[in-house]
Amino acid sequence: MITQKQANFCDLYIETGNASEAYRRSYSCDNMKAETINRKAIEVLRNGKVTARIKVLQDDLKAHSDIKKNAILEELSAIAFSDIRDYIVFNGKKITFKPFDKLTNRQAKAIESVKKGRNGIELRLHGKSWTIDRICKMLGFDSPTQININELSEEQIDGIVLKLKNQTEL
Repeated sequence: MITQKQANFCDLYIETGNASEAYRRSYSCDNMKAETINRKAIEVLRNGKVTARIKVLQDDLKAHSDIKKNAILEELSAIAFSDIRDYIVFNGKKITFKPFDKLTNRQAKAIESVKKGRNGIELRLHGKSWTIDRICKMLGFDSPTQININELSEEQIDGIVLKLKNQTEL
């Protein structure tokens, strides 16, 4: 069981995402230095019961959130697979932007900004590198591959050893 102050701390930590702020608003800190508040906040955060309560609150928020992994992946994939050619028209002489009302919702999601620059209108798409990295992490593509060597032939093992040897020589 946690105390009322600890429960308040948990709620405020979820709300603010800041342990020091949650501590300040849950406990009497009038005569404390900022460093003391930070240290005390970390102590409360390290309490197993408090940590468990925060996890329950986070899980509850996740369960009731309208934001689901599939929705996030849909947004990220719109960015990752965007193509600048979908936004412009080239008639052999001049490049113009497609009218915005002709863009699909998926195409619109990939736009980071539109602004007037020195040389005309600038259309900037969201960055692909970060987006692709994020998708790979979400889907576990960056996870190490596990190989059970007991199920491999000697030739397969020799091939893996050779491949690893070549990688270390680079």
